[in-house]
Amino acid sequence: MLACAVLMASSIAGAQAQPHALELRKGDRIILLGNTQAERMQHFNYFETLLMTRFPELELTMRNLGWSADTITLQPRPLNFPAAPTHLEEQKADVILAFFGVNESFEGDAGLPTFERDLDAYVKEHLQRSYNGTSAPRVVLVSPIAHERLPRLEQVDVASRNRDLASYTEVMRRVAVRNGVMFADLFTPTKRLIEQAAAPLTINGIHLNENGHRLVAGILMEALGLGPDHMRPASGAQLEQLEALRGVVREKNQQFFYRWRPVNAEYVVGRRVDPFGSVNFPPEMTKLDRMVEELDREIWRSAEALEGIRYP
Repeated sequence: MLACAVLMASSIAGAQAQPHALELRKGDRIILLGNTQAERMQHFNYFETLLMTRFPELELTMRNLGWSADTITLQPRPLNFPAAPTHLEEQKADVILAFFGVNESFEGDAGLPTFERDLDAYVKEHLQRSYNGTSAPRVVLVSPIAHERLPRLEQVDVASRNRDLASYTEVMRRVAVRNGVMFADLFTPTKRLIEQAAAPLTINGIHLNENGHRLVAGILMEALGLGPDHMRPASGAQLEQLEALRGVVREKNQQFFYRWRPVNAEYVVGRRVDPFGSVNFPPEMTKLDRMVEELDREIWRSAEALEGIRYP
């Protein structure tokens, strides 16, 4: 069946060839990294559901390692919580979707050179690693969405915010081209979408609501070259099946969240690992791993019956 081929851009002076579409291979392990946009996707799950019905034969797995408010260089964690590379190695990352730019954009024009330097170093670091044990990850830089104007937040200078977001989006595009990795522009299409929308698509101007996540999932698919032109809208019973699949995806992501970000981290990685956590929690973590893997298999089975189906 269909696995998305990589379409290569013509050679650009001083840069590697940049993919026009995300290459996906059977069994790929896809990791979401970055800010609140990434973390909140696990609560809505439209993008992951679409990806599974688009490529059910590939038996993909997705793990959400997003952490609200993360920037490229500032990522506070609990005591002894492992750094991102450790988690990426544990998850054997084949594909990384990195969501950054919105928090950094509050630095305005003055922050652009630092952002470009830090993002370039961030991409290069990933490309030098082999989290899956055999090859460098396929990295995608995902831009912020546009800032939405909301009547109850009239004091926000939305025009200025969108100028900054546009500038940071352009830096992300430039860094992606320089390093030969894929760039997914969410800013440009969401700016048009927000301007045309009859109802708000965010809860506060920058974080998507339920309908916003549904619509942006399709935009992200298209930005990755996996667009909806290859899929057909669900109708009737298919929509109920699609929602049931999204429910399983939500449950899988919830159980994985318990696994990688336990609320009792002090007993798992902190000062109370010994003598308490080291006895009680390893078996619990193993059980959660099994639950998540079984839910992965349930997702693949359900997605197979919905191949090529998307939300209306």
